[in-house]
Amino acid sequence: IGADGNLAVLAELDEAVLLDGLQERFLRHQVYTDIGDILIALNPFQPLPLYGREVSERYRHHERGTLPPHIFAVASRAYHAMLGHGGGGPRSQCIVI
Repeated sequence: IGADGNLAVLAELDEAVLLDGLQERFLRHQVYTDIGDILIALNPFQPLPLYGREVSERYRHHERGTLPPHIFAVASRAYHAMLGHGGGGPRSQCIVI
């Protein structure tokens, strides 16, 4: 898995590689994993410090790949794309959960 938690950077991605990567990250309490523009979230079955104000602020204006995958990163990218930040003008957004 790439250092940024993105499985799309692997040379080969099949079901076994995907499941092994997700299990490895889950055991390290990294419940979010990117596959390109797709975010996979696993239920950690325990409370983790993932959603406080401090975490939210870190993801507010981060550059992609500088922080681990997180739902706050997806929300931030969608919000800024909707506003047209980063060039190209405003773009409609859709997030499927």
